[in-house]
Order: sequence, then structure tokens, then C-alpha cells
Amino acid sequence: MSATVGSGEHRGRVALVTGAAGAGIGRAVARRLGLDGATVVVTDSHERRTAEVVAELSEELESKVIGHVMDVADRAQIDEVLRRVEADVGGVDIVVNNAAINVLVEVAEMDPADWDRTMAVDLTGPWYLIRGALPHMRERGWGSVVNVTSVAGWLGGGREGPYAAAKAALHSLTRTVAIENGHHGIRCNAIAPGIIWSKFVERHAASFDGEVERTPLRRLGQPDDVANVVAFLCSEQSSFITGETINVSGGWYMRP
Repeated sequence: MSATVGSGEHRGRVALVTGAAGAGIGRAVARRLGLDGATVVVTDSHERRTAEVVAELSEELESKVIGHVMDVADRAQIDEVLRRVEADVGGVDIVVNNAAINVLVEVAEMDPADWDRTMAVDLTGPWYLIRGALPHMRERGWGSVVNVTSVAGWLGGGREGPYAAAKAALHSLTRTVAIENGHHGIRCNAIAPGIIWSKFVERHAASFDGEVERTPLRRLGQPDDVANVVAFLCSEQSSFITGETINVSGGWYMRP
């Protein structure tokens, strides 16, 4: 059975979402953009989950959904996916950089390999994907890039040094891409979520009880809370917004 039809605003556009085969933000974003008419490209490093999410969304949505296994830290895979997508459904018009990893360890004890891997996935990969998508966007005279960052990019945080550093750098990269490409009709924005429901959060729900109480809206965020903002930033409703980072944390970043 098809889902409720959305705005249809993105009909004729191709949206690529990274880290889209989990149960969290990426899948919610892919679904929402599909509801709005976009051809959705689900990418993820997990082959089985990618196939499962493509099958689920294809059954639910009227829009075309395709999937590619892609490790965002692997430049050759990014190049190949962009080539195959362009050949199959056309160049990518919307990029949502959602894939990320976080290694929880103090800086003094961190394995350099963990630092390098986190930077490759959380910062260098998004840059390389944007770089690869820009030529088509410039040729078309329209494009939207949304980088999913984190409030950690502003606040830092103990035991997540590379993650927070990469997200802060992604805020800066967002502004650079916006400045350099605005005259091509391309916008680039970021979303900084707070604590958003995921299977990890569900498994450790008791440890998050205190954070809910410190959140002005008194609840955890849901993946759709982020997906709705992504859809707005990709739409013409936000046509005069670029280079911005929007906090989606229920006010958690102001926690006392």
C-alpha cells in the first residue's frame, strides 16, 4: 500500500542519502523525500540492510527507490555510485550527508586509527561526495546539500573528540560550499540534532532519562523531526536560506 502522497515538490529530482539503511535519521529522510516525489538513492555500508530498506520503501512509496552499498570513506565507491546513479536515473540534485560514526574514548587514550576513520567518515567523505555531485548541480543550475551534523559540533563533549571536531568542521564546510556555489543556484545547509531516538538509544533508555528532563520540550527527538527539517531545507520554501546550521534538539543544547 502506498504512503500518503507528500507535496510532490521534488518530482523529477534525484536525492542521495548516506547512512540511509538504519532505523533512524537516514531512513526517515529517504522516506520523506520520496513522499515529496524525489527519486531516492539509499546508500549505506551494510549490504543486507540496504536491500531491505529499498524493498520496504519501494513498497510504501510511489517514487522510485534504488540502493547502492557505499562506504563514504571510500572515494572509489563514491565515484562508482555517482556514475551508476547518473547512468540509471540522472545526476544527483539533492545530497544528504547523514552517515557518521562516533568512537567514545578520551583523546589521550585514542587509537590514531579510530581518529582517522572517524574523520574519513564524518568529514572527508561528505566533502568528497559534495565535490562529486557539484558538476551536475552546476550544470542544472539547482542543487541542495544538507549536512547532518550534531550539537556536539558546538558543545564538544568528553570522550567524543574526533566526532565533535568533524562536526564542527562540517559546519564550516557547509558555509564554504554555500558561498562558493550560491551563484550556481546551489544551496548548502546543515542540521545539528541533539539526542534522537535510535536503536542504540532504545537499548540504553535508562541512561537518557536525565537528558529528557534537561530538554525544554521534555522528550527525545524522533527521526522524523530531523527529516521534516531536511525536507524544508531542500524545498523552495527555504529558497533564501543557505550556509545555515539549524539546531534540532528540543532546546537540549541550552541544557543547564
